Amino acid sequence: IRGGVVIDGTGVKRRQADVRVEGDRIIALGRLKPRPGERVIEAAGLVVAPGFIDTHSHADGGLLETPTADTQIRQGITTAIVGQDGGSHFPLKTYFADLEARHVALNIASFVGHGTVRTQATGSDFKRPVTAGELDKMRGLVAQEMEAGGLGLSSGLEYDPGYYSTTEELIALAQVAGAQGGMYISHVRDEGDEALTSFRELIRIAREGHLPAQISHIKLATAKVWGKANDVLQMMATANQSGLDISADIYPYLYWQSTITVLTLSRDWENRAVWEKALADVGGAEHVLLSNYTPDKSWAGKTIAQIAATTQQDAIAVIQEIVRKTHGAGATGGESVVVTAMTEPDLRAFIAAPRVMFCSDGGLRGTHPRGAGSFPRVLGRYARETPTLTLEQAVYKMTGLPAARMNFRDRGVVKVGNKADLTLFDPKTVLDTATTADPQSPPVGIPYVLVNGMLALDNGKITGACPGQVLRRVGRLGRGRR
Repeated sequence: IRGGVVIDGTGVKRRQADVRVEGDRIIALGRLKPRPGERVIEAAGLVVAPGFIDTHSHADGGLLETPTADTQIRQGITTAIVGQDGGSHFPLKTYFADLEARHVALNIASFVGHGTVRTQATGSDFKRPVTAGELDKMRGLVAQEMEAGGLGLSSGLEYDPGYYSTTEELIALAQVAGAQGGMYISHVRDEGDEALTSFRELIRIAREGHLPAQISHIKLATAKVWGKANDVLQMMATANQSGLDISADIYPYLYWQSTITVLTLSRDWENRAVWEKALADVGGAEHVLLSNYTPDKSWAGKTIAQIAATTQQDAIAVIQEIVRKTHGAGATGGESVVVTAMTEPDLRAFIAAPRVMFCSDGGLRGTHPRGAGSFPRVLGRYARETPTLTLEQAVYKMTGLPAARMNFRDRGVVKVGNKADLTLFDPKTVLDTATTADPQSPPVGIPYVLVNGMLALDNGKITGACPGQVLRRVGRLGRGRR
């Protein structure tokens, strides 16, 4: 790779250097002359960076059927960390074997889903605390999945079945993960009014579980907590000063995607007052876009306000109809919403914070643009157009920081001997193009991506190569500092 500028993933200043890749490794850096017969990539004007590591990914959904993972590779992601929000493939040993037999373009690592092991223990009878016997079974399953190579324990506490878990249950399972060198990562109980209380719960689980912890896709998503990013960062800093190990990840958008029920923590969905508050918290029905709705596909792509106007109902009646058809007794339909609910100052504060790394929280064919645009959006909008951090800082938080955090010992930094996961991008043009109307639109400015030394993206074209590897946990996950 000749004539590029290397930003190596450690946070140090960029430098001019050629890179030689042989097999799946970087074997030389510096002023290099091509050898006879070598493929030469002319990288003048391009940054040569480590491949991006997505610390909260749903790319595993459909990956075995679509192994080239186009939306991920095109945005420079070479490693996806899945098993998020409390849901993981079970058993991991079988899933990892399937990945290795099928071959996929991405490196894949996985957490152990709290919700997955809870379902194994309780079945459909999950709307309650677990019994002592069930907890023992869950502890055994967490140990089994950690031994298979899981990175730690993940939870999704706004979703079933995690919604019904106690903090003590989570601590007991976190202790198992921590004893094997893992960490705890959580979509916390509430990302809105009680976000700070939820972050305190995560800190308690880290303290009593004796393991590092990470806040998934950190956000402040209701009016009551807007403007409190610095309070959250101070809370994390205080915890770390006390000897804990707390970090977070974030995607660079002001809107989230989930089920419509996440607008409220209440399960009293027939109560209009619940939805009145929920809509007020996010700024009104015009901020809630129904991105998918199987009972009536004509509603998809419209806001709740627009649907209310065309159906001559009020917004709350529309929401309650959606909930009944997709979450009520005997419901068979599905839905998802994209909700504009965060503020730019909070987002920027989190993006700039040294212990916050980047994620997409996206899948291969998602209806939120984060699944196709998160990493180029950081580079284009937050490191170039409206500088929130330097390009070196942005690359570090995409590569070296998460690699160290997850103990990927030979990835995340451009150096001799490391695996050749590399992303080449044009710092002057790199940008996301995905929108809620066209959520899979590919980014611009990323022409080359190598995974384990093989070109998965070559001059802007998906090659079909599937050189990804399963990254099983090795050793103890730590602070993510080099």
